[in-house]
Amino acid sequence: MEEQQADFWDLKLLPGQILYLEFEGYTKTREKSVLVGYRRNGSLIVTTPYENGTPIKVRNDEPINVRLFVGKRNSACAFQTHVLFATNVPFQHIHLKMPDYVITGEIRKSVRAEVEIISRLSFEGNGEVKNTTAKILDLSFNGARIAGKRFEFEAGTAIDLEFELQVAGIEVTVNVPGVVRSIQEIDNGMSAGVQFEDVDDLHKIAIQAYVLSQIN
Repeated sequence: MEEQQADFWDLKLLPGQILYLEFEGYTKTREKSVLVGYRRNGSLIVTTPYENGTPIKVRNDEPINVRLFVGKRNSACAFQTHVLFATNVPFQHIHLKMPDYVITGEIRKSVRAEVEIISRLSFEGNGEVKNTTAKILDLSFNGARIAGKRFEFEAGTAIDLEFELQVAGIEVTVNVPGVVRSIQEIDNGMSAGVQFEDVDDLHKIAIQAYVLSQIN
């Protein structure tokens, strides 16, 4: 992933963008926050993360590392900032200093996450639609490797996959059309490589977010 510097304003983020905050000295985990808004020469306003149902304690001038994924740029982004002011009026939120710059890196479509996800498959064979299930062993932005006891299709077959992903705590049902590119025998069954085609934008974003959450 090649990294570059960019102006925060050039990201053209919209309210609702998911951010992951790393509070130095407070926790080693990334706390999820939501972008409320921002203003040039002003501040960046984000929601205060919660832990076990309680907003975490935030101190003025506390340094924070922020990470996010910008789908329209296919980029992982990060920047350093600090707390200007934290308040609970009219809701729990934090004013952050606008970053001097943002580090961006385009995510390669070849990035794969090892997973174990049950998928429902449908395909046409002998003039009729057939249905079966398979386990997704790895998942990328543009394809997947699946495994099953036996497949009744061959390379070149058009296939539809339907499976559930947990994205930002929400279960999303993803429907993906694809084409079988390879099939091989493995221990206790068969595996197949599937290339996704014409994926709906909403499902594409869900897959990208899920894959990145598994490899980071």
